[in-house]
Amino acid sequence: MLARKKKVTLSDIADAVGVSRALVGKVLGGGNSNIRVSEETARMIREAAERLHYQPNLSARMLTGQSSHLIGILIDAQPPPVTFRTLAFIDKYAAENGYRLLIGEAHNSIDSLYHHYSNFMQYNVDGVICLAHDYPGQEEKLQELFRDAENIVFVEKPVLPGACCVEIDRAAAVEELTSLLLRTRKRVGIIMEDPSYHSIQQRKDGYCRAMEKAGMDQQWIHFLPDEQVSLEELMHRAITEFVLPEQLDALIAPNDLAASYLMRELLQRGFRIPEDIAVAGFDNEPFSGSLYPSLTTIDDNNEEIGKYAFDLLLEQLNEKRSVHHKHSICVTPRIVWRESI
Repeated sequence: MLARKKKVTLSDIADAVGVSRALVGKVLGGGNSNIRVSEETARMIREAAERLHYQPNLSARMLTGQSSHLIGILIDAQPPPVTFRTLAFIDKYAAENGYRLLIGEAHNSIDSLYHHYSNFMQYNVDGVICLAHDYPGQEEKLQELFRDAENIVFVEKPVLPGACCVEIDRAAAVEELTSLLLRTRKRVGIIMEDPSYHSIQQRKDGYCRAMEKAGMDQQWIHFLPDEQVSLEELMHRAITEFVLPEQLDALIAPNDLAASYLMRELLQRGFRIPEDIAVAGFDNEPFSGSLYPSLTTIDDNNEEIGKYAFDLLLEQLNEKRSVHHKHSICVTPRIVWRESI
């Protein structure tokens, strides 16, 4: 019969480092805040805690009102793959600062997100980063439930006045890409999903601004139908019903996977890329550089988004509110130039 593994205590760490238990408690967030400790000693204590696999007693922290060093993450249960890259960078910066993440998943439901938020509060999380809230038709519900939420940062601007958020200016990136395509192309089209989503409306706004600035009287926009069919089939229909009839010579796809399906069928039909038609994607997925020709795409700058989201939350937690406090930071996606345009 296996012996039960002994739980590592503050005293164990103190013995390993040769300091007092109170000093260890100070460094690891469970002791007298008036005790002074050098950076070198604090480093040795943290290294010992990691080496001994120390697990803090969260229940005790909750009872004493101490920091849990937990951050709640609200995320959609069926997000675009690129969202997980943002989450990975949030986790990276959280870990570097001694925080761990709790995940709450919901799909297309503000009520469910708020249920997870309430659970986070029961676990005494220090703060929350919300990666999911752009649900068309649920704006009033978001305002009702999250109006008084504290220590929360939203990724994407929410419909909450004064909310702390990281904005993503996709309109600027799409406008830049469209404008550059128009220097050498005459009929630039764009394929998009449901425009009732804020992120999709941003793409439309950027495309339209570029076309208007170029003096184009006509705009070529194709919205994908809300049907339960494969993305490959949707791209086949887009080529048949949109790209070919409109005689497009440049095309911006809704994402990199869609762009790969478009390129594959266009090449099969005898089109040369980019000579006959330029193709660009969105999200800068890892495979986009391995396609032939390699795919030009728009990168959201996920590391910046994750870092700024964590920094804004940390600023709230440290109560560094002043006249210079930023309620929002704007990140502009970048164009990754490759062979497809």
